[in-house]
Amino acid sequence: MTEHSLWRFSRAIHRAINEGQTDQLEEMLDDDVDWAIYGPIDMFAFLGARRGKQAVLEVIKQIAQAVSVHKFDRESVMLSENAASSLMRYSVTPAKASKPISVRLAHFARFEAGRLVSLRAVMDTFDLVEQTLGRQIHLPKIA
Repeated sequence: MTEHSLWRFSRAIHRAINEGQTDQLEEMLDDDVDWAIYGPIDMFAFLGARRGKQAVLEVIKQIAQAVSVHKFDRESVMLSENAASSLMRYSVTPAKASKPISVRLAHFARFEAGRLVSLRAVMDTFDLVEQTLGRQIHLPKIA
């Protein structure tokens, strides 16, 4: 049995973010990869949709400049032959802060011939924004 592409992708993306080594990640990305991380783009410019290997590598560099990943826990993982999804909790420290924050993320990935062709990620952005701002956000009550 061969290793699922998700495991190689996970190692490659974390190595790219924490160590700046993108060679393994670059090999895993399809030339026309379709990538989107949904969240507040106004606060985090590296969120949003991208198309193509070079655009994704640039996003990874932006993420690496913004945070350091300390640990991640996979809460749930589902694998099929060419797809994977997981619910994860990351502990990261923003580059301009010393206090770590916790980010919950769900991602959905598709692979072809061991290369990532599509990634969709959704974050618990409300909690992320509160932690980033360092205070609670009080929303008006809706009747």
